[in-house]
Amino acid sequence: MTITINGDNINYTLEGEKTAGDVLKGLSSWLEDSGMLVGGIKLDDKAVPLGDIEWRTRPVEEISSFTVEALSIREGRVHQLETARGFFILLKSAIEAGDGDALNELSEGFADLRRVLPHLLEEGPNPVILPHIEASMEKMNNGETPEAMAVEAAQMANLLEGRLKEAADPEAEAKSAAEALSSMAHSLDDVAVHLQTGKDKNAMETIIHLTELLQTFMRSLAWIGGGEEIKKIADDMNTILAELEEALKANDTVLIGDLLEYEIKPRLLGLPAGLAFPGETES
Repeated sequence: MTITINGDNINYTLEGEKTAGDVLKGLSSWLEDSGMLVGGIKLDDKAVPLGDIEWRTRPVEEISSFTVEALSIREGRVHQLETARGFFILLKSAIEAGDGDALNELSEGFADLRRVLPHLLEEGPNPVILPHIEASMEKMNNGETPEAMAVEAAQMANLLEGRLKEAADPEAEAKSAAEALSSMAHSLDDVAVHLQTGKDKNAMETIIHLTELLQTFMRSLAWIGGGEEIKKIADDMNTILAELEEALKANDTVLIGDLLEYEIKPRLLGLPAGLAFPGETES
């Protein structure tokens, strides 16, 4: 059997692999050690779906060529995000068109998408979005509130579009978020005043917007990687955000105001000028 990865024949020795699935498992581990993922497979020049299991039982003796498309982790994530975004766009369209057959297919396909959504949403140990989507899908499958699911599908498509931009062009997204954070820095002075004068809603709106921008910024930096300055900025921001999170949990309005005005604000004002990616020079 000839094994090819991205057009190049490789010298890969089979060690007890009996089926195509065994070969895939071995190649996946081998690629992961190099920071790569399996993006597509062809057996004897015929593409096979990664999600199917039927071809995985095929004996190696019956396979002449095993062709793999390998992707970097970032390329793999972009592909996953494009697929997930497309799913929710199709779901919205099918609901609005009342296309029962398409809805049945999409509902069945959600099980596969469900396995990768935690990685795409990056919600941490206490997810909110994914359980909500799962509950909404279940209601829709039971004939309840399909119109509401259409709205949520559109929201999910928009959210995944944002994640896609971060992975596809993290430098541009990080710079855009840095500019937006710098622009809103002066408004942080008002948060302490709002908290002290009972305008909690106004304060929380600013904090939520700040948090969303910072999350975009931090996710984009994670994709860029490398560079001591980038790592220093990321570590510093993570430390301050952890302190802000603890202050919010404790409802310590004085500490929240102090952190925003004296710790976070100066950092945000300096972000655009201090942001230099590998291969760039600071402006």
